[in-house]
Amino acid sequence: MTGIDDLERAAAQHWQAPEQERLGEWLLRAAEGFTGRANSALPLGDPGLPRPEAVAYVTDWYRRRRLTPMIVVPLPLTGARRHPLDNFLAERAWLLRSGPAFVMTAALADIPAPARHIDVQLAPEPDPGWLAGYRYRGQVLPPIARTLLMSAPWQAFASARRDGPGGPGGPGNPGGPGNPGGPDTPAAVGRVSVAGSWGAITAVEVDAGCRRQGLGAALTCALAAAAADRGANRILLQVETGNTPARALYARCGFRDSHRYHYRIAPAG
Repeated sequence: MTGIDDLERAAAQHWQAPEQERLGEWLLRAAEGFTGRANSALPLGDPGLPRPEAVAYVTDWYRRRRLTPMIVVPLPLTGARRHPLDNFLAERAWLLRSGPAFVMTAALADIPAPARHIDVQLAPEPDPGWLAGYRYRGQVLPPIARTLLMSAPWQAFASARRDGPGGPGGPGNPGGPGNPGGPDTPAAVGRVSVAGSWGAITAVEVDAGCRRQGLGAALTCALAAAAADRGANRILLQVETGNTPARALYARCGFRDSHRYHYRIAPAG
């Protein structure tokens, strides 16, 4: 698990909750309940307590913040389904949260150049159009979202439009068909961040009316190029295991599965 642990530590630098506390080597994170990664314990290394006491501390820490106690469990791609902590939580009725995911990685040198026929603009902060285009699990973003989006050592925000009158960003179709954000909302948005030698792609969203037009691939390649320009040499992303189209797109762009993870949620009471 050493390689997985190192990668998870790197990933944690790209989406940092405003409230964090160390329990030994474990990292506890809280951000008003917005996103699993910002509101779960990352149990890497030694918590400095016996496992039952460490889990009890995590449970109390989240309940004092009126959050559901949650622990993310990184796992290898193959082999045994669980490891000791996962077994311990399952035996105590900690439930699996929906949306298990793969972590995929790529060498930036292996990712294709961005498509020239699709206009991708980068900005240092998310503007209202970008924020209107990003729907985490279909929900309108809460105020805490901007704090998380700006939490990496460096980040940039991409907005994509296809050139020409028939494209999502062209005349007569600004923002894409069916786009709830209106004419100023991009057809696709995404975020890239850099921490040390790693880049990370997060918050990718393509408007439902603009899919299968190359926007996702163009956005991914443009975000990767921005990370390379900032000195990163590898890049990572997370994608839910059931999102087959996104996984296939990322594979075409040069990404490969590294490991997987799921969340365990404490039972009520």
